[in-house]
Amino acid sequence: MPDAARNLFAAAIGETEQTALLLDAAGAPLAGSYIDARGRDIAGEIGGALSGVSGEVSRAMRHLSIGAWTAVVVETDAAIIALAPATGDAVVLLAASSTVPLGLVRRVLTRSVALAINWMEGRA
Repeated sequence: MPDAARNLFAAAIGETEQTALLLDAAGAPLAGSYIDARGRDIAGEIGGALSGVSGEVSRAMRHLSIGAWTAVVVETDAAIIALAPATGDAVVLLAASSTVPLGLVRRVLTRSVALAINWMEGRA
């Protein structure tokens, strides 16, 4: 992955304990990175685990008749995971430490989605 794609979300994330990925419908990383505690980029592994999530969330929203999805946020003791649709079936994943305020997570997610959409439109 080119450095421009790998660093796409750096401006949105800043110095906070967060990381962001842009994943296609199959879970393949298109941009961003996810560095584990050992310093390895595990974006492919994370994307593989989340393959098809956009379709599943969309299907659930249709089943519940509550409109299109805009974000899913999951809070755990260890982390906050936020997902939002980008262009087409692509999805932005934001992972943050559980110490990061939820409002900041949502704001960074919104900025990251805008960056992803602009980047994808520029590639087309």
